[in-house]
Amino acid sequence: MTSSLPRTIALVVLASSCALAQQATTSTNVQLASHSALPDEAAQEAERAAQQELHAKKEIAEKLELLSAHSKVVTGKPYSANSTTDIVQTLSDGNRIVQHSSSVIYRDSQGRTRREQTFTGFNARPGETKIFIDDPISGTAFMIEPDQKTGRRLSSAREVSLKLERSSNTMANVKLPKLDEQHDIVQEDLGTKTLQGIQCTGKRQTITIPAGQVGNEQPIAIVTETWFSPDIEAIVQSSTTDPRFGQTTYTLHNVELRDQPLALFTLPNGYRVEN
Repeated sequence: MTSSLPRTIALVVLASSCALAQQATTSTNVQLASHSALPDEAAQEAERAAQQELHAKKEIAEKLELLSAHSKVVTGKPYSANSTTDIVQTLSDGNRIVQHSSSVIYRDSQGRTRREQTFTGFNARPGETKIFIDDPISGTAFMIEPDQKTGRRLSSAREVSLKLERSSNTMANVKLPKLDEQHDIVQEDLGTKTLQGIQCTGKRQTITIPAGQVGNEQPIAIVTETWFSPDIEAIVQSSTTDPRFGQTTYTLHNVELRDQPLALFTLPNGYRVEN
């Protein structure tokens, strides 16, 4: 349990950070509504702060999607699927802040992967799509931006994922107090069930922040439920509920178990390569 704790807490807190960024952005929007009462310089400063928070929110969402990718090469288990990630924060007045992102995932029998990720637009701007390709056979990896017709060369999509995971451990240390693993973290086996036509095994982890640790009058339970399919060695469904920030849900849809054409894992003709 000790070796898996940093990764687990990092992922939980990263998901929670998305909701935290939303909360911060909402507060900023309220402040911007009263610009008429602020001097011009203060109004401009508030606008800059709002844009920075929006940028941070988008960056966190991108990190969350990258972290959901596998950090190892899986061969002999090709598939394709659509995925959705939903972050819902319920406010004290019953209002909700909802963010949604979606992707299309491909893996061939040799372990090549392609993820077409669409991020929700912020500040009334349209969403954008980025494509992540990792080819362990040729040792190449790209982040493709279709609107720019460019492909940014990466050392490895898996290396990017692992670097983001390591950097998120610092966030975990800041956001969560020191916990007693034996008393504050509980693991449960949920057995097996069929999701999207494939067999999955389920686990539930409950992290409890004791009363008084973060100024809380009562214990806070952060619950993560994950359903993993050995058939494709991938998470088919997961959800994290944190009373402080809301709920994050990740789900695979339209799973098809078949090999994928090689053309999906190559840079399209006419695209410019950037390092």
